[in-house]
Amino acid sequence: MKKLFEEYVESAEYKISVFFKELKSQIEKWLSEGSLAAQGCELDGNIEIVTYNPMEKFLIVNFIEPIFEGEDIDNEDNKNFRYRMIFMIRLNEMESENNIQEEGEMSPEGQKNLEINKVLLKIYQFSEDNVEKGELVEEVDVEDIKEDFIIDKIGQLKDKSDSGELDVK
Repeated sequence: MKKLFEEYVESAEYKISVFFKELKSQIEKWLSEGSLAAQGCELDGNIEIVTYNPMEKFLIVNFIEPIFEGEDIDNEDNKNFRYRMIFMIRLNEMESENNIQEEGEMSPEGQKNLEINKVLLKIYQFSEDNVEKGELVEEVDVEDIKEDFIIDKIGQLKDKSDSGELDVK
């Protein structure tokens, strides 16, 4: 019997690539016309998608936030905070957490149904002279990645770095 159609299954690489391209577009919008732009934040270089590691894929964003008068009394000579925001997806976690439809069953023809549900978010804060002031590392749901959520996480990082706690998990 001849098949009239075959089910199209997108690879994990393709899904990650599409997800990162959409996220990159959103972040560019946040930094050009969104609330981050209104706070004076601007992109520092390009948004980089790194996919050469076979098991981990990254989207890396570097941006600058100006320090307003009275905001950072310890470093009055610094004019900016620099941030590096990294979104990381591990392929093995996509497979192990998201393939299970019913206790080990796979989709038709043995294809794995890969979905991106969680992303590891890392945000690093640096002083103008590239000294790390703080770090936030958290696994987040994909649905939560919105501009207000990122602004809130940056605020948490600022609070922790101001109080002297360098690692937020």
